[in-house]
Amino acid sequence: MSVNIRRLAIQFFIKQIATHPFSPLIHTNDESNLQLVEKDAESLRVTFHNLNCIPDHVITLPVLPHSNPNLCDIFLKDFRFQSKEIPVSIIATSFTECIQRFFPNHFIIATDGSKSHCYTSIAGLSNIHQFSYRIHPLNSVFTAEVLAICQALDELAVPAKDILILSDSYSALSSLKNITFHSPKVIQRLASKIHVRKSMNQNISLLWVPGHSGIFWNEKADSLAKQVTDSTSFIEWIASEDIISNLRKQSIQITHDNYRRSKYHAMIGNVPDIITISKWTKNRVQDRLIARIISKT
Repeated sequence: MSVNIRRLAIQFFIKQIATHPFSPLIHTNDESNLQLVEKDAESLRVTFHNLNCIPDHVITLPVLPHSNPNLCDIFLKDFRFQSKEIPVSIIATSFTECIQRFFPNHFIIATDGSKSHCYTSIAGLSNIHQFSYRIHPLNSVFTAEVLAICQALDELAVPAKDILILSDSYSALSSLKNITFHSPKVIQRLASKIHVRKSMNQNISLLWVPGHSGIFWNEKADSLAKQVTDSTSFIEWIASEDIISNLRKQSIQITHDNYRRSKYHAMIGNVPDIITISKWTKNRVQDRLIARIISKT
């Protein structure tokens, strides 16, 4: 139990780092360190050392968070090429017609995030420039997709035209479209960047495109993201949500390993975890009864 309590404490501290400068545990006087007792501070240092990152790399809330769902135009199901009913063979043609009709004067940027057993990476391109970076391997594909858009606004956007950003991440664009104060910090960061552009009278539109459908922009961004190597530049940002998810997985794995090494495994056998059990019923009383039946107690 003490191991789980320590993990929960570490998760709490990481959440406080990510909510800087709004956390009550953060000093506002010229430093951003959590004010912790030495034992907790040491546990946090060990955790970040094992993750191969430092607290300064954690994506935090922007100084002025934005939770306005109408911050910019986000097109998810508005055009024919976005329909699931349309054959893949004509998606690219339908996409081209959409751009020519509805976005003829926009500056187009395509972005993509990729995750493999070797690298987690982001990429973006316009008709002028392109980029690709490795990012921390703990970052999820969702985080990678959003970071790619953030980086594209920093590196690829031009001041003279309205911007159209293409992404094949429906979940990322949907999260931005339905943003709240409780949205992932990386979504809050993206919203802040869009707000800055909007304040300079530059409109940003985001358009979802089906992946692997023959759309040149998306295929090129996907290829760039997957071509990273050890020599590709590395961006150190990491999402607190992904750190916490990793810690939970580690905790579950440790619990499973300890159980398999115990005498009870030989007596009882494999026991479905609570995640498996919870799929059967949402009732806690029934959950406990099922667990007792399975464990023969």
